[in-house]
Amino acid sequence: MRKTSLYLILISLPFLTFSNTPLFDSEPLVRVRIINTLDSLNMTAGPGWSLHTPSRSENHLLEGQRFQVVKLDSGLALVDSNNALIISSAHPLILETDHESSSLGIAGVPYGVGWWWGGREDRLYGGTIHIYLDSNMDLCVTVHLPLEEYLKGVVPYEIGGNSPIEALKAQAVAARSEAIIALTSKLYNGEHHDLTSDVECQVFGGNHKRTPKADRAVDETKSLILSENGLPINAYYASNCGGHAELIKNVWSQRPETLSYQTAHPDRVNRRPLKLHRSWRFRRWLKSSPQVNCNPEFESSLPSWSKKNFRWTREFTVEEITGMLSQGDDFGEFKKFKVLERGVSGRIYSARLVFEKGSREIQGELALRQLFSPSLRSSAFIVKKRAGRFVIEGAGWGHGVGMCQSGAIALASHGSGFKEILTHYYGGSKLLSVYPS
Repeated sequence: MRKTSLYLILISLPFLTFSNTPLFDSEPLVRVRIINTLDSLNMTAGPGWSLHTPSRSENHLLEGQRFQVVKLDSGLALVDSNNALIISSAHPLILETDHESSSLGIAGVPYGVGWWWGGREDRLYGGTIHIYLDSNMDLCVTVHLPLEEYLKGVVPYEIGGNSPIEALKAQAVAARSEAIIALTSKLYNGEHHDLTSDVECQVFGGNHKRTPKADRAVDETKSLILSENGLPINAYYASNCGGHAELIKNVWSQRPETLSYQTAHPDRVNRRPLKLHRSWRFRRWLKSSPQVNCNPEFESSLPSWSKKNFRWTREFTVEEITGMLSQGDDFGEFKKFKVLERGVSGRIYSARLVFEKGSREIQGELALRQLFSPSLRSSAFIVKKRAGRFVIEGAGWGHGVGMCQSGAIALASHGSGFKEILTHYYGGSKLLSVYPS
């Protein structure tokens, strides 16, 4: 958790104090770190791509070539497909193209690192590519590109490039809001990057899954973000809320509790909170099939990735769960998962793990999810012991704060516009243009 309130950071920035003045004079550029866990890169250059060093003392045309970047004790080396050296340098390598629509391919880009759905994917990137060694001598890759081009590589990965257009527009505004907060508060930044490309920030996959429909959603909402009192807000979102949103204070106690996040409701028209912090109520809710936007039983428009996450089950042997939850301590066999506190959506944020020779308390919904390997989809769950095994039954995928992406798709399928969708999920917010469009 960040100890400094993001709200205090924002109000301390002089260019954010005037609500009628755009935050930027023109469309900002963003630096996105896309790789920091590999020791080498396999790449393919499209039309117009070339490589140079920061001083431009060396330049090499790479158009149409396959090549590899490897880490050396003294810096970086780039070799061609025949393993012949093209360049070695103690300085960063910069790749760029003079063709606006040309991409650079990078094979096996890691995604979802540390999560159950993680893996690798061949991806395509535009912009300018910077390759360097950081202070820990890790090989890192960043992409420098305009904000709106960045968003065209976020929206299809976050909500699906062929989702209904109004859901895509709502996602574009939310993602742009997150990016602007990151740029102005430096929430995710490092020496060479402003944003990261995975779920700790928001997923950026470059050009690989771009669609005309998603591009159009970004273009038609250009420069728009969510704000309260003239200041940008974090427009949090998650894949599937399981039917009920969560209060921000129960997920990130140190983050600003703006008006939009001071209440949390079921994801439907009748938005009376259900008080699922009581375990018996949550258990009944979990076992029911509530008529909410993200329930696939009522919403045939939901994509496959959403349908399997509204309700889910995981099973572990006693030995498996003991090994995971003991975290190397000799507590003996795991006996009981005791819920200490649930949020209004039923998400657990405080629990006691009881073993035969001791116990430990865990705080935080993400920490609870990550106790398990692979991590649980959400902390809205119950634990039962059945036939000598521990069975976990849960709801939703993600933290549950802000917009339910599955619910946004359902609302758009029923005719809601992107402004209506944003009002549904961020009730205290208004649209704000952050640079002249």
